[in-house]
Amino acid sequence: MAAQAPKRRIAITGGICEGKSTVCGYLRELGYAVANADEAAREVFEEEPVQRALALALGCEAPVSRQQVRDRLALDPDFRRTLNRITHPRILERLDQLEASFVEVPLLVEACLQGRFDRVWVVTCGPEEQLRRLAQRLGSKAEARRLMATQLPTRAKIPFADAVIRTNRPESDVQAFVAELASREFAGAG
Repeated sequence: MAAQAPKRRIAITGGICEGKSTVCGYLRELGYAVANADEAAREVFEEEPVQRALALALGCEAPVSRQQVRDRLALDPDFRRTLNRITHPRILERLDQLEASFVEVPLLVEACLQGRFDRVWVVTCGPEEQLRRLAQRLGSKAEARRLMATQLPTRAKIPFADAVIRTNRPESDVQAFVAELASREFAGAG
């Protein structure tokens, strides 16, 4: 009996409002299994052992709310290390268990997770379009600039990319490009 080839997993990353979820939607429409690291993180946050550890770290009673964590991070940026120490191992375990060819991982490069995937696709629309989209979502250009300033710019993620998907092009072009990329990645697989 021949050994089964390992499953290929591709990480999809990029900045806020750059089109990661849209690209993942195209992949789902094509029939690929797609997972999301943020969803895994939300599920892990609710687990009892995580809640107990967070309550202990925050000096409060469980259950801990996301707002309590955000408030602490605003006052004490070093608390992020504690939060990551508590949650990241469980999030990574959950991601490893997912039966998905594609995983949306917004903080892939920031968390140094690119080595856990066979390939990395970076989704970008460029900083000007990103600012426009985010300002539209938040209702304020100033708030959009503030939020963008707290995040690693997508241009810093591009050196890690095996493919770059530019979403500031016509939707039909982006869809066709994603379909072509996925087809090439999985040609002869399965």
